[in-house]
Amino acid sequence: MANQQPVPSYSCCVPLGCQIEESIPNNALTVNNVVKVICNNELCHEGQYMHKSCFDQWEEAVLTYLRSTGRARSWSEKQRLQNLWTKKGYDLAYKACGCKCGKGHLRKDLDWVALKNGNTTCNDDNGKKKRNRKKKNDKPVLTLNGAAPQKQAGIGVPMMRNRSSSMSSTGSGSPPGSADFTMSPTHGFGTTKKPFFNDRRERHGSGNIFSRRHDYSSFNTLPRHKINSYHIKMEDEGSHGNDETRCFILSTLSASHVNRISCILCHNTMIIFDRYPLIDGTFFLSPRQHSKGCVPVKLDGRVQYLNAVCMSCLEGWNTNLRCRYCQNRWNGSDLILGSMYSYDIFAATPCCPERLKCNNCHRMVIMPDHRLQFFSDYSHSVACPNCGVIDFHFVKSLSTYNRRDRE
Repeated sequence: MANQQPVPSYSCCVPLGCQIEESIPNNALTVNNVVKVICNNELCHEGQYMHKSCFDQWEEAVLTYLRSTGRARSWSEKQRLQNLWTKKGYDLAYKACGCKCGKGHLRKDLDWVALKNGNTTCNDDNGKKKRNRKKKNDKPVLTLNGAAPQKQAGIGVPMMRNRSSSMSSTGSGSPPGSADFTMSPTHGFGTTKKPFFNDRRERHGSGNIFSRRHDYSSFNTLPRHKINSYHIKMEDEGSHGNDETRCFILSTLSASHVNRISCILCHNTMIIFDRYPLIDGTFFLSPRQHSKGCVPVKLDGRVQYLNAVCMSCLEGWNTNLRCRYCQNRWNGSDLILGSMYSYDIFAATPCCPERLKCNNCHRMVIMPDHRLQFFSDYSHSVACPNCGVIDFHFVKSLSTYNRRDRE
């Protein structure tokens, strides 16, 4: 009896890292299971297929980018879905579609036909490339994060944790000490998680530019009461890894070919991981570029910067910051590690009246006894009531702190 030939298979080429972490058998190439994509780099060898759930997650990240770009900001959600993989939308969104090969950009292959039984595939090479574009099953599918909003302890919760489909939000969590938060299961960190990761190490060699975390030992330096999932972001908010914050960060950094980032205080380099906790510190968005290593992003029609602070500086082990005006110490130890805050964490809690003054005329924008409702409000642009200049008045330079580096 002849030996049975193995079924050919393909690697999932999703740039954000495959969620299923299994190859795609040739006999599973159906429209319900797989999406075919094209890289414009002719020498790309990363593959042409994604699991449907992986593609949906990646597509949502691209749509998030499209919502804040050019004329697409005025489109309805239906128009964005219809235009995304056509020239009209793709010309605006291609920067968020970087391939793992690092030299090309991916797009959905609208001309690919997968037979229902999955045994064979057909590429439309006979001059009929537009015949399937009007079929309903070729339209992009928007995957929404259906998880209920959650609040956690700390200085505040990233706005993007409480959204389902938009990068825009007006609120930003509750003040420190609030008892109104949803408890999540505690994760033990006393021992490393190597058995969990060993069986995935080989599968990770797929070209994903982000690292796979092999254990959590780097967090063992934290005080014992912080080694839990309240202080360290551990899990996606949505099902199947469809977390908008993580997708936004990884797609933004992937488009810029960035897989490491420097702390804006001590300038030590942090590895960026493909799962939570994303870094041994925290990301935050700011209208101010606090260092040259910050990554510019465009949200809601304006440029912001993706900054990062390492765990050691948040805890005050590496760098100690004190306000030059009132000498109060800036404290980042309450911030959740491994995730991202959608506002400037240095502006969120003004320590003295000097931080409430206009950047132009240096008179008070708001009085010290008037506190804004949300931490994110201090990162918004406002008009000075005295000189009328519109600016991010509460977002001050790091030079307004006296810095002391610990040896």
